[in-house]
Amino acid sequence: MQVRKRKRKSSTGRLILLSINGLFVFFLLLSYLAPYLNPKHFWPIAFFGLAYPLLLILNLGFSLFWLLKRSKVALLSFFFILVGYVPLKKHFGFHAQPSETIIKQRDTTSVRILTYNVHLFRKDDQNPAPETKSAITTLIQSVSPDIVCLQEFYTRKRGKYNTKLRLASDLGLAYSYFQPVFENDYEAFGLIILSRYPIKNAGCLPDYKAKKTLNRVIYADIVKEKKVFRVYNIHLQSIGFQPRDYAFVKDVQNHAFEKTDVASTRRIGGQLKRAFYERSEQAKHVKEEIDRCRKPVIITGDFNDTPLSYAVNTIASNLNNSFASKGQGWGITYNGDFPNFQIDYILSSKVFVVEHYQILKKKLSDHYAVWSDLRL
Repeated sequence: MQVRKRKRKSSTGRLILLSINGLFVFFLLLSYLAPYLNPKHFWPIAFFGLAYPLLLILNLGFSLFWLLKRSKVALLSFFFILVGYVPLKKHFGFHAQPSETIIKQRDTTSVRILTYNVHLFRKDDQNPAPETKSAITTLIQSVSPDIVCLQEFYTRKRGKYNTKLRLASDLGLAYSYFQPVFENDYEAFGLIILSRYPIKNAGCLPDYKAKKTLNRVIYADIVKEKKVFRVYNIHLQSIGFQPRDYAFVKDVQNHAFEKTDVASTRRIGGQLKRAFYERSEQAKHVKEEIDRCRKPVIITGDFNDTPLSYAVNTIASNLNNSFASKGQGWGITYNGDFPNFQIDYILSSKVFVVEHYQILKKKLSDHYAVWSDLRL
């Protein structure tokens, strides 16, 4: 009788585990659809795309569990992880680490481009600090880039803290285009493109300039050895978290949150949903602009969205993704208080060949600097 009870309990437990496993496989499949469904049409799908790393880990865990049990059920999660090889490649780079920490020698026909959200030259949330600016400048110098695209760039209008002039001089990048999102008679911050090569033409997409927003898309037509290509520096809609939101996220991560704090969960969910909506519209406008451009393009910057998002997939369609081509390990470019993801990208027209890619994991901002060598 006891043997029968034990078997019944074992069978019930197995069935429950199989059901949970099946549910997580289904969620994983939903995350694969996130890049193709506009959140404005079905917003919950965006959350599955955001949760992909967690869903991947859970499914790997189930595969390992069933493997230890010597059960063929281990193939269930493993099979659907393999089905999602393309999404996996967008998150995890299978390429070998370069022999040098930073590759000094490179083809002279290639262009080295670096993108970095410098967070107003603040390491945390303090005021802009000269020592942080100096450390960021040194980091960028170590890469010796030909083109630098910075977001949340801060400068004074005159004097020794005119970062725009000092940075151009320190990096040896004589040409630049700066578009402020906020300015007064004393200071300004926004987006900047710095270049070793002449800038023929530059501007800001009108859809963004007209709006009272901290986000912008700027561009510069750059001439290198009689070849002209366009560089876009992008900063898409951020979530707009307040200190209380970051505090709640930290509590969740430390398992110190109140189970009844539904208000904070709803507020954060609402902010994420609005940001998904905004980015889907912004991405559509950027894609239309890219399609109209008759020059080879490089699109880089802070997209504020993950590899399995509708916004990133819309812009990246038919373009090279430097991380997917040459990246190593987990592509984490954000290191702030929110769970860490890849949200900074370097994309390029198919006429470019991606030669190198690297994330510089030095914490001087809430983002890491990212660079890539592209040969036209």
